[in-house]
Amino acid sequence: MSYKVEYRIGVTAPVDDIYDLVADIEAWTQWSPIHKVAKGSLHFGAPFHLEEEYQGLGMWEIDGVLSDWSPYSHIHVFVPKPFYAGKLMRYFEFEALSETGSTFTVGALFNGFLSEREGRSYGKYLKRGFQAFAEAAKEKAESNYNTSPDKRRAPREIKAPEKPQLGPKRLGVKTPKFFGGKKK
Repeated sequence: MSYKVEYRIGVTAPVDDIYDLVADIEAWTQWSPIHKVAKGSLHFGAPFHLEEEYQGLGMWEIDGVLSDWSPYSHIHVFVPKPFYAGKLMRYFEFEALSETGSTFTVGALFNGFLSEREGRSYGKYLKRGFQAFAEAAKEKAESNYNTSPDKRRAPREIKAPEKPQLGPKRLGVKTPKFFGGKKK
């Protein structure tokens, strides 16, 4: 059982610009209408703390850890709960549509019986807050992009990580040639 609350918006700026804005977590309080406190950094397992104010709901405090992160793609925050309460994942996702267009999604995924009930109870408040956050991010990213034409750049090419070398070669051990080896 799961319940998802999300808001997606189109941005007329490169994915770099919206990502760079959202990746600076500590600066959210300067432009986001819902964030009163935002602390975190982009390191796997890093603590993530948010104090958000939702109209009709009041303050919502999130204490989690950065569980998954990929530049110009997504930021996922896992919020630990007691085992019986289910799971909560907050996410921020980015998608490049063209050189000057992208999408930004902010959401929450509630898993488990009690967590799903929580999501259904507060979903309408969260969605309005996510909308306010996404619209503010869109406005700020587009403003930054339009006021700095000299800093416009082509989208960055993200290289796939190299596959780690496993087995004997990594340890400097020579592997025997069982088949097809040369005779001496």
